[in-house]
Amino acid sequence: MVEVVDELKAKLGKIDAKMEELRREIVVLEAQKFAFETVIRVYDPSFELAAPPSKVRRASPRETASGRVTELLKGRNHRHIVLDILRRAERPTTTAEIAERFANEADLGSQAARLESALTSRFSATLNGLVKQGLVRQAGTADGRRHLWEISR
Repeated sequence: MVEVVDELKAKLGKIDAKMEELRREIVVLEAQKFAFETVIRVYDPSFELAAPPSKVRRASPRETASGRVTELLKGRNHRHIVLDILRRAERPTTTAEIAERFANEADLGSQAARLESALTSRFSATLNGLVKQGLVRQAGTADGRRHLWEISR
């Protein structure tokens, strides 16, 4: 667990360093832009800056599948959900099947298909934690890539 946290801290440090590098680069580019605009105005006094491109509207977190899954699982114990589904399963189960069963039980209706990928990703992380705790074990693979999971006995 400590190794994972150390890796995450290192990655966070790299992200911070990259962001700072980009900020410095933006300052340099803005200075160059200003210099170009100044020279252009000397040769063409009627020069006007083009309107900055309009900002693209981003989908709100609630509109994205990941944001919807976060909202759906808020206040719920992911471990309990996954373990409960695995306990009731009659055979080893893939992460996608766990997500599908949860979506059906949560009665997501038309949203189920759109959210299953995000649910699969979320439950995959949960399963990895349960494996480390010895509560769940890998029971093989379904097609060489998808892992089958079951409760450790």
